[in-house]
Amino acid sequence: MLFLVGTRVSNVKNGTLLNEKCPKCNTENELYFSIYKKYTHITLIPLFPVGKSVFIKCYNCEENFDYEDLSESSQQKLRNEKLDSSIWMFSGSAILALFLIFTINNYFDTKNETSLLVKNPVKGDIYNLKLSNGYYSNMRIEKVTKDSIYTTHNDFDAYMPYETDDLDKPENYSNRKVSYSKKALIQLYENDEITKIKRSKYLTEPQELDYQIPLSK
Repeated sequence: MLFLVGTRVSNVKNGTLLNEKCPKCNTENELYFSIYKKYTHITLIPLFPVGKSVFIKCYNCEENFDYEDLSESSQQKLRNEKLDSSIWMFSGSAILALFLIFTINNYFDTKNETSLLVKNPVKGDIYNLKLSNGYYSNMRIEKVTKDSIYTTHNDFDAYMPYETDDLDKPENYSNRKVSYSKKALIQLYENDEITKIKRSKYLTEPQELDYQIPLSK
C-alpha cells in the first residue's frame, strides 16, 4: 500500500475587526480576517496541526496584509478570537494510537497462547516458523507420541512473517517429514523460531475426563 505524507491547510475562522486602522491606507474601518491551520496528513488522513496563518484585508483599500502588520491591540483581539474546533486534525494520530495498542495487545495475546500450545502439541496444529535463512514458513503436526512429534513442513517460504498464513494450504505440504522431541520443540519456541501456533477446535484430540460417571443402581 502506498502512503502519502504531506501538509494541508483548513480555514478555521472568518470575521471582522471593527474600527481598526488599516496599516496600508491609515483609514479606520472594518478589517476582514481569515485564520487557517496547517496540519500534517498521511494519505489525506489528518495527523496533527503544525501551524497557523492569518490573512487580513482592508474594506476600504482592499489591500491584503499580514498579522504582523496590525497594531498590538488588533493582534490581541485576534488572539482572543475563539476558533472553530479542530480536534478532527488529530483523528489520524488517534487511529494510529489505537492501532498500536491493538497490535501490542494482539502480540502479547498470541505470545501467551503460543507458549501454552507449544507445551501440549496436538495432531493438526500448524506452526508458523522463522527459518535460519531469514524467511518464514510453517509445519503441520501429523502425529504426537509421549516424547516426540512428527511433522510435515511446507514446501514454500515467505519473505515477511504476516505472509506465512497464506502458505497454509493442504497442497503446499508434501514429503518434507521432520520429527522433534517435545523438549526440542519448546527450545525452538524459546529461540523465537516458532512465532505462532494455530489450532482448529475441530482437530483437537479428545482429552481424558477428570470425573467419573456414577453407575446407576
